[in-house]
Amino acid sequence: MTAPTAAGRIARTLIAAAALAGAVALAPAALARPGGLDAVIGPDGVTVTDDDRPVLFYRTKPAPGAEPGRSNYVHPLYAPDGTILTEDRPADHPNQRGLFWAWRQVRLGDRIVADGWAMQGLTYSVRKTNFGADRSGNGAAALTLEIDWIVNAGSELVYVARETTKVRVQPLRNGARRLDFDTLITANVDGLSLGGSDDAVGSGGFSARLIAPDRLIFHSGGRAVTAQQNALTAGTSMGFAWPKQPGLEKWGVGLSCKADGRPISQWVLRKEASMQNCVWPGRAPVALSKGRPLRLESTVVIKPAAGK
Repeated sequence: MTAPTAAGRIARTLIAAAALAGAVALAPAALARPGGLDAVIGPDGVTVTDDDRPVLFYRTKPAPGAEPGRSNYVHPLYAPDGTILTEDRPADHPNQRGLFWAWRQVRLGDRIVADGWAMQGLTYSVRKTNFGADRSGNGAAALTLEIDWIVNAGSELVYVARETTKVRVQPLRNGARRLDFDTLITANVDGLSLGGSDDAVGSGGFSARLIAPDRLIFHSGGRAVTAQQNALTAGTSMGFAWPKQPGLEKWGVGLSCKADGRPISQWVLRKEASMQNCVWPGRAPVALSKGRPLRLESTVVIKPAAGK
């Protein structure tokens, strides 16, 4: 039998990335196998496991010496074989952190009072954590967290918003895992708005700092996608794969996001040392009405690459 060429391997990986992008939309909300999903709630975070194998770690408190706002995110995120798929506090962008959702512009009225992306002026206080069976059944479990957003406005602490995030974890099906992040952000004060970076990139919203980002390829809507400096328009799901990275070439990640039920098709993609971002709302801030929740939904699928 003739050994596959490098071009053939890359082609298969592109197909796998396309399948991952589609899998985000098509993976069933409840996967088939009743799993052994469990969690250990520790002093600084929650470790979710499946049959005693780690799935993810959700950080509820900053590590000693870290920035006060360095909590309320997922790292590590594990592939089913235990491979770590995310990075935290990389030297090139120390503010980036696993799977995180944050905004450059946190505004009160016409003033920027905090930068949640850079963890400046905003602290996340995780005040309640719960883990249990999810109503979707079939072995799925949910990690639910309640978080206060606290802005350091001079000498005053302002509780600007409350967040409820549910991370629904599905047991494995055919070697793949699906995670659904369902976040409600409710303003406690008048005049709160959120915006991405104030430039042509507009980065903000749900982001993933995947490991070895310079080795990634991207696929959406059945086509290969090329990373650009500014935000680009693609399909409503994106596939990521590492065709030439030892230890990672057998895995791919799919991602899709919604804001108030509307699929997001704007992306910031980086084939370099940086994160990947579902862009919402972009450069122009969006106001949050006091007492009316904003709903953000993000789905992450971890799936074996084709032929692996």
